[in-house]
Amino acid sequence: MLWGRGRKSKTLVTRFVAATNAHDVETMRTMVTDDYTYIDSWHEGVSGREAVMDGAQRLFDADPGFRIDVETISYSEPFVLLRGWANSSVAEFGRRRAVWRARCENGLIAEWQSWAEGGPPAFNRRYSAGPVMDMSQQASGDSAAA
Repeated sequence: MLWGRGRKSKTLVTRFVAATNAHDVETMRTMVTDDYTYIDSWHEGVSGREAVMDGAQRLFDADPGFRIDVETISYSEPFVLLRGWANSSVAEFGRRRAVWRARCENGLIAEWQSWAEGGPPAFNRRYSAGPVMDMSQQASGDSAAA
């Protein structure tokens, strides 16, 4: 049932946001697939649960005030769509309007993409321990690239 899948996916993503705001990387890790991909506003991506979670920990260590505030959440197969604000305690980033898109598979988040207004930081370049990939085609929804 599509409605049931949408409700479950929205609940999962809401829990993921709560773990993100708590800077709880261990809980976040349990909610994503092994090949989880994070794509930032620059369409740069990092794939692999451990690589992305290592980057998240680096972000949280560098920006103890980082959090996202969700104003709306909806579901459009296969994505959970969120709109709200990205908040940073780093003065140059501050508070920015943002949208997020999460793709869920089998009860886990497989992909998270973020967009923020006003020239947001290149999170993957800044916080990833490894190389980042150009995810422009995947970020634009080109299913052939996914």
